[in-house]
Amino acid sequence: MDIDEVQYLSENELISVIPNFKHPEINLICGSVGPFLPLIPLQVPIWMAIHLKESHRCRFVCPEWLTLDSVQELLKQEQQQATFTSMPNPYVFILSQTIMNVALEDVPNGDQIRLLMKDLWDLRLAKLRSSIGNLALSGSLYAKVTHLTQVEICLIRNFLKTSLKHIAQLQDVVPEE
Repeated sequence: MDIDEVQYLSENELISVIPNFKHPEINLICGSVGPFLPLIPLQVPIWMAIHLKESHRCRFVCPEWLTLDSVQELLKQEQQQATFTSMPNPYVFILSQTIMNVALEDVPNGDQIRLLMKDLWDLRLAKLRSSIGNLALSGSLYAKVTHLTQVEICLIRNFLKTSLKHIAQLQDVVPEE
């Protein structure tokens, strides 16, 4: 799976929107959505929310995990632990970027949250690089890593697979002392 596929899968996540129009229930392959009533919040897939927002037919309800307090707490936990902390959603970085790009005005303190999410991303990538470096130095052929998001797994998958393959080949060639 590559990042484009992760982006595609993330767009099926549900988000609350507040429509400004009336429409009966819509039957989709993944289930039914609606009915749409003005000022009554409802859950829709992100892809639909983006379409509605771009056509000025709704506003987003900021997810609980994307509030200033929640993101500050995530960053604080990540800074305090040497290992990866659990994220509120496997697509947290893609979804936050998508929401910020489409509906920044619907997210209170959106600019601050965008910066904090960038800090969180940078911190987790630094931990990931460090973990890969430690794995390579240890000579191990496997590692157990928990709490990675889908996009983080995509970023390291090919590199890690190739690196471990080369380490195994070198261990077969170099005689043990």
